[in-house]
Amino acid sequence: MDGKKPLRRPQRNQDIRAAIGGAGLRYWWVAEELGIACGTLSNRLRRELSQEEKGEVLAAVQRLADRLGARVPEIPCPGMTLEARATIPGRGWQ
Repeated sequence: MDGKKPLRRPQRNQDIRAAIGGAGLRYWWVAEELGIACGTLSNRLRRELSQEEKGEVLAAVQRLADRLGARVPEIPCPGMTLEARATIPGRGWQ
């Protein structure tokens, strides 16, 4: 390497990512529930989704979690980063 640090982009849609991971789901399961390809879901998550789109994805996550008997974790603050959430007592990286 040339000594430069690689640029890190901020990760978008952290609330959706946390819901999927916290419920123990796979992204392709959620994509299938939405009726789209896994790559399409991944591409959409690269930009911040509108509230309507987020609602659709979170509803799909909830349906899958209910079907599998998993619990979708509550998001303490939608704008809070995963790193900040890890500092909340009892709300670690699970």
